[in-house]
Amino acid sequence: MHISRGLRAAFFCLWPGLVCATPPDLNAALTTVDARLAVAPDDLHALFNRGMLLAELGQPMAAADAFRAMLTQDPGLLRPRLELARVLTEAGDYDAARYHFEQVMAHDLPESVRRNVQGFMTRIREELPRFAMTVEMITDSNPKQATHNEEVVIGGLTYRLNNDARAESASGFRVLLNGRMPIKDAPLWFINSQAEHLEFPGKVLDFSSLQVTGGRHWRRPEHTITVEGGHHWARYQHADLYSGTTWSITDFRPLRPNLSLELGLSGLQLRYPDHPFRDAWQHSANSALIYASSPTQRWELRTSLTQNRAAERAYTFQQPQVSLRHVREWPGGWVTGLGLSASKTRYAGVDPFFAETRNETETRMDTDLTHRRLRLWRMAPRLQVGWTSHRSNIDFYDWQRAFVRLGMTAEF
Repeated sequence: MHISRGLRAAFFCLWPGLVCATPPDLNAALTTVDARLAVAPDDLHALFNRGMLLAELGQPMAAADAFRAMLTQDPGLLRPRLELARVLTEAGDYDAARYHFEQVMAHDLPESVRRNVQGFMTRIREELPRFAMTVEMITDSNPKQATHNEEVVIGGLTYRLNNDARAESASGFRVLLNGRMPIKDAPLWFINSQAEHLEFPGKVLDFSSLQVTGGRHWRRPEHTITVEGGHHWARYQHADLYSGTTWSITDFRPLRPNLSLELGLSGLQLRYPDHPFRDAWQHSANSALIYASSPTQRWELRTSLTQNRAAERAYTFQQPQVSLRHVREWPGGWVTGLGLSASKTRYAGVDPFFAETRNETETRMDTDLTHRRLRLWRMAPRLQVGWTSHRSNIDFYDWQRAFVRLGMTAEF
């Protein structure tokens, strides 16, 4: 995405005390700034000038490092975050740019700057290509989501479970790829794809999935409607698990400059070649409210209601879910996240093995930690620790798990 020099100048001149004219010799000016930083590496004025000069020299990621260094000292600064979002956009790092633009909107901006930022956010959300990759190393106390109970009751008789049917820990890795490609000359049309692979030793828990969809955005004066449809496939233990059609309709609405709401309806067809009794259509209604409460904090509230209608009532269920996530940036470069979620699942029919209708609740808590200056290429390491408790009226489906994930993120 090309950023005009006029727009750069418009942003640049908002910073108090800086000369708006472009230096005639950018490299000479950069040498002078670097000499100043060699003596005073925390000089905010020099760091800002270095970032602006590197951006003019066509080095957006090097410029981003300078602006991140400023936010490491004070994450509440407006201009460095605005310029960081801009150079990340120039570098094609659109997801990270969108995050920073959203946080910029928590400031009291001049009207012209606010319109420019909203324009960038709209283009990132609707018109520009994106590619994101997540690689995580995982240690999980119970990746099978199996019970810790040693005994279960079936038909009034007590049975002792062997070790293979009970919880056991394992370590593995997860790879997630996301990509969106707008259609040339018609950028509101797009092709979306998502691939995931989860692998643990022994291939007992290996899971892979792929989803490919196409869609279109329709812009309205106060919101954007997106319609999407396609197909998905999943494999478990290197054998086909399920596949089917998928579709979604979403409505994105900016409620305030720093507050947005997304409403959605979706459908997922599940066809199990080896378990036709589980064939189903799964429909969901969901919402996502994102609020940048301050330049250094944000809240994400998500709700959903899922209805799965399976071929057999024992596998038909309804599940409401709510989750809340809080992200905070701290002086020194640290960024923390805290997430809480809860769901309740009610099945429609009697379980064929236990002669009871399943009713389950699940709660999850996780926290993550990253540092914006610890970077490998365009990504920073993120440590996530979490715990899940799944309670069921049938002991066999009662389980808990704790996990540690070490991955990479480009968000901050």
